[in-house]
Order: sequence, then C-alpha cells, then structure tokens
Amino acid sequence: MERKIHLDKEIFEQVKSGEKKFEVRLGNEEIEEGDLITIIQRDEDGKPTDNKMMKKAGNITATKDLSFWSDEDVNKFGFKIIQLEESE
Repeated sequence: MERKIHLDKEIFEQVKSGEKKFEVRLGNEEIEEGDLITIIQRDEDGKPTDNKMMKKAGNITATKDLSFWSDEDVNKFGFKIIQLEESE
C-alpha cells in the first residue's frame, strides 16, 4: 500500500541524508510494514513543497509510552514507530 507523510525541512533532510532512519507517528495512521511511503517536505507555514522522496516502512513498533501528543490522543491511538528503509 502507498502512504504519504509530511515532514518539516530539517527532519526531511535528516531522513534524506540517512541520518534519521525512523519516524514516530500518532498510532491513528494506517501504515503497515512493507508499505511504500512518499515523504513530502513542509515549508515554514506547514504547506507541502515539491521536495519528495520514497521510503519503505520496515519494522513498526506500537507503544503508548511517549509524550509528543496529548494524553487523550495517546490513550486513544497509541504510537507507531516506523523504521524507514530504502524503497526498491
């Protein structure tokens, strides 16, 4: 399945360079191991740019033990930690 996620420029560049190989998302996203993910860079206003790359979802670990989002959302959805691998 193909999915899309948006990242701020700094994090987008870290993924692109290979420095960052995982992504933590709210668990309400339906991303499964093996999905192809189009990663789209956001500008300073949060709007998508034309900068994109393709990755494949590797190992996914679901947890409720992080504090980036509200307790209500965490309790409802949990988290997905997505290992990003090169797409073929």
